[in-house]
Amino acid sequence: MTYFSQHEEVGLLLAKSTDKTIEDKDEENNDDSELEDSIAQTASRSGKIDQSGTLSFKTVKNIFSKQKKIALFIDAPNILRRVNNRQIRLEDIEKIASKFGQIKIAKVILNRHAPKNLLKAIENSGYEPIVATADIYIRMAIEIMDNVFSKNVDIVIIASRHARCAPILRAVKANGLDTAIIGFQPGFSIAVKNAADMAFQLEI
Repeated sequence: MTYFSQHEEVGLLLAKSTDKTIEDKDEENNDDSELEDSIAQTASRSGKIDQSGTLSFKTVKNIFSKQKKIALFIDAPNILRRVNNRQIRLEDIEKIASKFGQIKIAKVILNRHAPKNLLKAIENSGYEPIVATADIYIRMAIEIMDNVFSKNVDIVIIASRHARCAPILRAVKANGLDTAIIGFQPGFSIAVKNAADMAFQLEI
C-alpha cells in the first residue's frame, strides 16, 4: 500500500527520525521530539490541531463508552511476539479494545520483512495489514493522523510498547480525541503510558 498523496508532506517532515537507533537513549529522545514536532507543525498549518492545550482529566466512564467509535493500530514487530513461551495474539489486544466501544478501524503495521502468510493471517482475522517500506512509526503516524483529520473516530488505541508512539498519542490528544495504549512487560515504555489517556497491560 502506498502513502496517500495528501500525506506526502507529513512523511517528508517525519523522515528525519528514520536513522535513529533504539538502543541509544539520547537518540531515541531526539526521535520522539522530531516526530512530535513534525506532526504538530503539519497539523497546525492545516488548522487541524488546537495548540492551546491537551484534554482535561476525564473518568474512564466519560472517556470510554459503548457508543464510541474506535480506531485500533497495532505495532506488529513490537507487540505480536512470543513472550515467556506465549504468543501475543490479535485476540488478546482486541479483547481489551472492544470493551470501550465499537472497533471501526483495525490496522496492523508491519515492516517490509513480514512474510506473506502473516499478512494473509492478519487479513483473515479482519484486520488490514499495512506494510511500511521504511520506518514503521512514520507510517503509523500517517495512518493514524489520516483518521484523526477525517473525524470518523472518537478513540485511537495503539498496541505498542515503544516510546516512539508517545508523540503520536500527544498529537491525537491535541486534536481532541481520546487515546489508549496497550502493551506488556518487559519493555513497556513509561513515556508512552504517560502520553495516553489510559494504559492497559496485557497479562503474560
